[in-house]
Order: sequence, then structure tokens, then C-alpha cells
Amino acid sequence: MSNPPSGREPDMTALAAADTLSLHPETVRILARSGAFPNAYKTGTGGPSARIRIPWADVEDYRQLQPRAAE
Repeated sequence: MSNPPSGREPDMTALAAADTLSLHPETVRILARSGAFPNAYKTGTGGPSARIRIPWADVEDYRQLQPRAAE
């Protein structure tokens, strides 16, 4: 696992993860709920409207598992 780049928090919002992975934020939320980011968690009381946080390491692991485009 890699460390987060300087200036970036270890736990990312769904929006930040979406930007990093070039995905739509709702796609990231769906992936988090489906277990693609095993250490993702909800803030606050964890209710339906709670914000999702995803550790940087989970985002990096997910990126490494994605197929590379042919050049």
C-alpha cells in the first residue's frame, strides 16, 4: 500500500475518490456499499445521509486492480 500524496488526507470523500479514479461520485458510493473499498466508513451516526469516507490505501488498491488500456 502506498502513502497518500502530500497535502491529501488519508481518508477521502466520495467526491475526491471519484476525481482520483475518474468516476462519477455516485459510482464510488455504489462501489463503497458493494465492498470494493473494504475500509470505507460513514461519518457521524452512520445513517442513510451520512457521508462516506474512503481510506487512500483502498483507493490505490482499487486503482491497481483495474485493467490498463492498451496503448
